[in-house]
Amino acid sequence: MGIETRVILIAPDSAITPEQVKSKILSLISEDVYTAGIRVKETCFGALVEGEEKKVREIVEEVRKLDKNGIFSKPRGFPIGDPRICRATRKGGPRPGFHQLELEYELLPEVRAALDKIEKEREIGG
Repeated sequence: MGIETRVILIAPDSAITPEQVKSKILSLISEDVYTAGIRVKETCFGALVEGEEKKVREIVEEVRKLDKNGIFSKPRGFPIGDPRICRATRKGGPRPGFHQLELEYELLPEVRAALDKIEKEREIGG
């Protein structure tokens, strides 16, 4: 297992804030002695979490419990603080992939609605 960086996105219609996500991650890290090396960064869309792949996935699953159908994650191609995408190093402008992330973020309420509908149909039919 290697190191993984994941983007945690909070749907814009969620009551959960990036600060709450970061706090949840920090509380999970402080409870577990095996989470050494986990890095967290709050962002306007949610948070970045980086560390040993298995631990990062476990953290993401716990964070998603805050709003099951309103918090999403995906791998990030660059580690936290990577100078190749740092705006200061690149002399400003949006980071590579920012516009894609922005589009995905705007679509999350529709993804939530679809997931909520699937859950409701399973409850009725099951």
